[in-house]
Amino acid sequence: MKYLISGTLRPEKTREELVAKIKDKLMSEEVWELVRKGVITEHGYKIGRRPGFIIVMEGDTEEAVKDAITNFPMVREGWFDTEVDPISPFFSDIR
Repeated sequence: MKYLISGTLRPEKTREELVAKIKDKLMSEEVWELVRKGVITEHGYKIGRRPGFIIVMEGDTEEAVKDAITNFPMVREGWFDTEVDPISPFFSDIR
């Protein structure tokens, strides 16, 4: 199943701190490995008023996905609040 992960910069962190932190390395090895394996199928940064990231990720269960993202260094270090939502193709399972 596919899941949409939305990470939003925590209120106590600033955009400037985030930019300085990721300046030389936009994604951790843990995240890149999941991209290489095809587990993460889409990814990007939220650049608007609420900076952060989005990821579309394959997973067996919502709990398994939540466990996986807790291993992302910047999530583990408390930079982002995250939400995980299951998604399906447009109109396939909407009831």
